[in-house]
Amino acid sequence: MCECKKEIKISVRNLVEFVLRNGDIDSSFTGSSRAAEGTRLHKKIQKAQGNEYSSEVFLKTTVEFDDFFLTVEGRADGVINEDGCFTIDEIKTTTAPLELIDEFYNSLHWAQAKCYAYILAANENLDKIKVRLTYCHLETEETKYLVNEFDMAQLSRFFNELVEEYYVWARLAFDWQVKRDCSIKALEFPFEKYRKGQRKLAVAVYKTITEGKKLYVKAPTGIGKTISTLFPAVKAMGEGHTSKIFYLTAKTVTGGVAKEAFAKMREKGLLFKTVSLTAKEKICFMEKAVCKPEKCEYAKGHFDRVNEAIMDILTNENEIKREVIEQYAMTHKVCPFEFALDLTLWPMQ
Repeated sequence: MCECKKEIKISVRNLVEFVLRNGDIDSSFTGSSRAAEGTRLHKKIQKAQGNEYSSEVFLKTTVEFDDFFLTVEGRADGVINEDGCFTIDEIKTTTAPLELIDEFYNSLHWAQAKCYAYILAANENLDKIKVRLTYCHLETEETKYLVNEFDMAQLSRFFNELVEEYYVWARLAFDWQVKRDCSIKALEFPFEKYRKGQRKLAVAVYKTITEGKKLYVKAPTGIGKTISTLFPAVKAMGEGHTSKIFYLTAKTVTGGVAKEAFAKMREKGLLFKTVSLTAKEKICFMEKAVCKPEKCEYAKGHFDRVNEAIMDILTNENEIKREVIEQYAMTHKVCPFEFALDLTLWPMQ
């Protein structure tokens, strides 16, 4: 890969879900306990397979554009190799009755598996490959298999169309990153001088990020810990050592200090997008936060409209605080909470 070109990365799942998603938000089948049970069943199914089955297989492909690369990568739940005949296995847990699940049940499931199939077929120089969707019922643990075979021409056409549709978003991210990184390179510490201990802390934070380590700091009040952590984190991002910065606070007022720090850096020329996350109960437009299409007009059809909302806000805003999120969410009639979460996924900070 040419070093002079920037790389934009996206997971297979995020690519598929972003480009092809549609319809409503529905919280009927969500919850941490159910997610944990789904993970347990995934592992149980994988362990029950034969020697020809490999679990959690990392797959990656890179598409070259004029001035950047798009890397699509992820882990296939399973790859079956029976004497050179390959099958991609995608495992899905469900609460739906298995008799209601057929090959038209969920197009996103097929799309995700087909992406993995394309990457594997391209890597192994295969003319054709099978795709298997393994559905496991969360309560009964019964399984149902759906299998299709695709030739390389079909998969190549599908994958290329998916990437072409995503190109406008990759271009948006690339163009912004070029501007952002130039501004970071020129950015100076936004105060006349460091307070006692600030430079030492800033250097420690920078080294921790660049070396991929963890840092725990105990420092007195008033030393300027916020800018001493955010400034070096931003500098590290400009050099490609991290793609995101999350600043977590226990109180709203503490979050305000972080916003002020970014305001100071913007005054010095920093181009940087920040997103303020607010609890669902606080930012929800409805009287009660019930995320079901029959209860909330913003949940109904949310995924039909959210990409347009994302493009609008990323094109026009840098400091994306609560009031800004609410304004765009209202304009595009999308859930403000899910909208804000989506924004944090973008490689455009």
